[in-house]
Formats: sequence, C-alpha cells, structure tokens
Amino acid sequence: MQARFTWGIVVSAGAALTLALLSSAQADPKLAINHQGVERLATLHRPQAIASVPSPLVVALHGLGQSVESLQEWLHLDAASDREKFSVVYPEAIGRKWSYGRPIDGPMPTVNGKTVDDVGYIRNLIDGLVTMKIADPERIYVTGMSRGGLMTFTLVCALSNKIAAAAPLITGMTDHQREDCRPARPVPLLVVAGTNDESQWYDGYIAPQGRLLSVPETMEYWRARNGCTKETATSLPHRDVNDPTRIRMIEWTNCRNDAQLKLYRVNDGGHRLPTFSPSNEQTDKTFGAVNHDVETADEIAGFVKTVKISSLRR
Repeated sequence: MQARFTWGIVVSAGAALTLALLSSAQADPKLAINHQGVERLATLHRPQAIASVPSPLVVALHGLGQSVESLQEWLHLDAASDREKFSVVYPEAIGRKWSYGRPIDGPMPTVNGKTVDDVGYIRNLIDGLVTMKIADPERIYVTGMSRGGLMTFTLVCALSNKIAAAAPLITGMTDHQREDCRPARPVPLLVVAGTNDESQWYDGYIAPQGRLLSVPETMEYWRARNGCTKETATSLPHRDVNDPTRIRMIEWTNCRNDAQLKLYRVNDGGHRLPTFSPSNEQTDKTFGAVNHDVETADEIAGFVKTVKISSLRR
C-alpha cells in the first residue's frame, strides 16, 4: 500500500504506521510511531544547516537500560552531526531493552502478548524519515552500543537493502545471530571493542540459551561474508601518558563491493567508547578503563561519509 505523507505526520494504511512530530520546541524534536499497537518514541537531531534537504542519517541505539540522553553523552554523535552535516535519530526500546532476535540469556521483551518487533519498528522509522525527506535513502547508517550493538548486528542482517554501513560497538554477535544472519549484500562495518570488557566480554561467553561470540569470531564471520582477502594492523598514536589503554586498528580490505571492515581493538579497555572527554573514578570503576586516543563518533562519521548503498549493490 502507498503511504500518505505530510510534514510531521505519516499514515500508512497497509503498515498501520503513524510517524508524528510530537514537539519541535528548542533543540531535538520527539517523533512517535504507532507500531504493534503501542506508541514508540524517537529523538531526532538535525543540524539547522541541512534542515531543508534530505541528508545522511545515523540510527543510534542505546544500551540495556540506557536513556537516549545517556547515549548522547557517551557517544558525542550530535557534535559530529553538526560538523559533518548528517542527522541522527535515537529510537527508544520498550523497557530500554532491544529485541534483537533469539535470546541467549532471558526472554526478549513483549508487547500485547507478542515479542517486540524492533526490526519492524526501525524499518518503519527509516521509511518515514525518508518519505518526509529528512533522510537520504542512499545514506542510511546504524550504530549502537552494548545491547544496542547486538541490535545493530540484527539490523545489518535484516535490513541490508536499506543500511549502507554500520558500527556495532562494545559487543560481539551471538551464535544465534550468526546462524540467522542472511544479508542481501556485503555491508561495511566499523567495530569498537575493549579487551577487558567485563559486560560484553571480548572473548565471548557461554550463556543459558546460547553463546556470545568473541569479537575475533564475529569479525571472521563478517570477513568471510564480505569476501575480504587482505588484513592489516596498525597501532594508533597514543595521546595521553596516563591512559593505560592502547588501540590496535585492524582493517580487512579487498572485499566484495568495497565493503571493508575495521576493528578498533582497545587493549586493556573496558566497556567504554574511546573519547577525548575526561572520565571519572566512579565510571572507571563500574565500566573499566576508557581510551583517549580517538573520538568514537568522529571515527564513525569518517567511516560512513563516503558510503552510499547504490555503490554496494554492484
């Protein structure tokens, strides 16, 4: 069914989709989608300089129990958005818990007696923003941290016809995701992971209903999937003598359709995103050491800025 669209509201009889602009006061407006009979919310950050034209869009997914505001503070994607002129949409998971597929530890969230369909929710959100001429369909990207990173892998597998590139952060895939993943084409990926992560272990772990793959296993899956035949590794310059971590950047190239892979392996890093911003003792104690050699958002922006989905369909 064709959807009927006006600015601020999208109505699709076939998909029972409603995308409404709830507020536009001050900085970032709230969007609402009716999906599976419930209202789902998202926050849109759109630089004023691109307000009148479709622009690249990054879908940014929070971690388990994390608020959108916390993700914005951790990832610093809005500043990169303003500088590089792309929009960012921050969807909110039901109960702040993404439904990323078959679980490895505990059930997925439910709504109205059914498993939450977050793939459908985000698909509809992307389609609505494209139809409203906010997002350029050639340049849709997704990133997420921790459980949001798991959801990012699922979206790459399920929506490779819409997503040009992705950046799953501080997690590997699950064994179920690897088994279920059927992307229609190779997808470029940027991955960040700390070797001392005690939340989503770098080396993976066995859970009651499955297994979290190690980050090397995850990267090998995508290397084979993308057909990459060349691997290089570089130690990044170290900026802070008081920073106990180091980044080893591993790149896989000579891939099908130029769908390269990049891993920022943060040696001795915790469940943290590399950033130039200072940390504090309590956060270090809770999540482990943070690296200060790169700004994660800048690395993501640089990685995706030249990738268009049409160039990956050859």
